[in-house]
Amino acid sequence: MTRNAETPRRVSGAFHEDSAWRGRSAPSLAQVPDELEVADILDAYWAEAKRHYLAADFPAYASPAWRDLDRDDPRKFAGLMHFAEMWRLYGLEIADEMTALLAPRKPMYLQPSLAELNERHDDMIRRNRRGQRPKEAA
Repeated sequence: MTRNAETPRRVSGAFHEDSAWRGRSAPSLAQVPDELEVADILDAYWAEAKRHYLAADFPAYASPAWRDLDRDDPRKFAGLMHFAEMWRLYGLEIADEMTALLAPRKPMYLQPSLAELNERHDDMIRRNRRGQRPKEAA
């Protein structure tokens, strides 16, 4: 045996692999710069969202203004957290309201016209003047 055969091979670090190319070690994983640490990004995002939440500076959850916010906007997260807190406090009492807010709207051509609404209003006034109440639907 030669001396080289008995010499143990060098063990590379976790981020390097042995490369025969010019006798150098090459990085096998990209190094993340300190300014892009995930924990720092999340801390800053959470702090900004909390500031908006405590200042009540966010649109209501599921409102058109909330939907228009960018998904990375901390105000969107603050609105979501406010809704989650309301859900925790009031439970299923707000489920119907949220279902109505998120439900698709009827197209305008399927909604009653102004003339139909005026007729319904006049009928209601006539019934109230006569002291009649509308019959309840079965």
